[in-house]
Amino acid sequence: MSKLNLKVKQENAGEPSFFGKSLKINDNKLDMVRKNFRAAEPELAKSAEFNFNNVEGISKSFVAGTGITPDTQPDAAALRTESLDNDVKIVTWGPRNFTLFADVARQPINQTVAKYVVYYNHGRVGHTLFQPEIGLGRVDNPNLKQKTVTMKFLAAPAQTSMVMQRANVIEDPIRIQEMGALNRLGKTIEWAMFYGDSDLSDGEAQSGYEFDGLTKLIDSENIIDQRGGALTPSLLNKAATYVAVHGFGIPNAAYMPTGVKADFVNNYLGAQRVIDHEGSVMTAGFDIDQFRSVRGKIALRDSAIMDIDNALDESNDVEDNAPLTPNVTAAVATGQNGNFVAEDVKDSNGNVVVPAEVGKALSYKVVAVGDADSAPSDAVTATPANATDGVTLTIALSPLAKKAPKYVAIYRASLIDETAGKYFLVARVPMSKFDATTGAITFTDVDDVIPGTADVFMGELSEEVINLFEFLPVTKLNTAVVTDATNFALMWWGALRLSFPKRWVWIKNVRYASKDTETKFD
Repeated sequence: MSKLNLKVKQENAGEPSFFGKSLKINDNKLDMVRKNFRAAEPELAKSAEFNFNNVEGISKSFVAGTGITPDTQPDAAALRTESLDNDVKIVTWGPRNFTLFADVARQPINQTVAKYVVYYNHGRVGHTLFQPEIGLGRVDNPNLKQKTVTMKFLAAPAQTSMVMQRANVIEDPIRIQEMGALNRLGKTIEWAMFYGDSDLSDGEAQSGYEFDGLTKLIDSENIIDQRGGALTPSLLNKAATYVAVHGFGIPNAAYMPTGVKADFVNNYLGAQRVIDHEGSVMTAGFDIDQFRSVRGKIALRDSAIMDIDNALDESNDVEDNAPLTPNVTAAVATGQNGNFVAEDVKDSNGNVVVPAEVGKALSYKVVAVGDADSAPSDAVTATPANATDGVTLTIALSPLAKKAPKYVAIYRASLIDETAGKYFLVARVPMSKFDATTGAITFTDVDDVIPGTADVFMGELSEEVINLFEFLPVTKLNTAVVTDATNFALMWWGALRLSFPKRWVWIKNVRYASKDTETKFD
């Protein structure tokens, strides 16, 4: 008997191994294997080793395979049906990521312009109210002013072919379109509640498409510039004091990116206490849902989406109706009251969290924004020599564009380690600033926004203080069918009202959580 047959006999005592795979075969199948091997024995004896060419016939067997395209599903694989999950997996943001939009009260309105009266003060107080025994003193009145809010109009159109609606699909295409449109509307409204600017137009102020957000509505007296510092308890107490002293309010909510809240929570990790209730089960780490300030409890609301639109996304395709790419030049201008970071900002462990900007080549890109975004301009650089310098950008717009932009968005590259090289929004300049003589827009960056940092908004969340006017709640409008497709649009009309601008605080240029650092408070 040959060695090969002996090997098969020995392996049959257990589970025979064939090409490294475990086989369970009965006696009849084993006889067939032996016959196949005996037929190949002369050649095997000559080569004294097993050759894959000897099993060419076996490799022609029908196999299922793992191909998923017609080109990779030949022979038996073509008979295999694919298993498609019945659910659509949504990996992007959704309604559960909304914060301020979900929290703010709605106020119905039936006009495109809303007017309301703000009562600023009661009049004179103090010594002037004292008088002699006979007399009435001087007449005084409360200080009242009218405020105006103009409604803005948002629409998220969608179109689905009738063929797609007729086909056998795992999910209703119209429902998928509606869900996407709802989320697009909600995300846009929430972003505008923070960063909207009605001055972004080619005409007079307040004529732009956007409504004003908190960055425009909060009183300038209530803006705190952290210059790359962390969000700390002392900073929250300072902001609460601003709300109390400047606006006579009681703050109860704060909104911030998730990375900023993570940095705040990290400060307390060393002080946490772990209680073991079940012997071997222990839990480390925690979240901080609220902060007890000098003015009471403040809910800490973090968001993963509130500022994602402030980062330049260069992967988007340029649409046909987009403005042409601007041509940009940059130059350093001295004596501009700039506020560039002159020295590295470090945490308590000595880690650099915001590098110095003075003496560094600062890189800029500009996008022209109209009905769509243009491609970003080529990067231009300038190096401020002093903290008080400015960087002046001259943004030339092509007269050959099909449609003029509504504004230009200016982005600057971050120097911060975690986001180094990525471009972030530092300013939006309306077309009303366009100089027809030079064919350009001029903007001077004085480092009002440090790229790679974040914003925190804190204030009194009550219907009396802040609310959304709703001229039209989210409504579905079915539009005319002129092709073999179903058309509709989800619409929302309204605007944000901040009745008490001094009862909210904007903390700007706050650092995100730093890599492998744990800050200690001063």
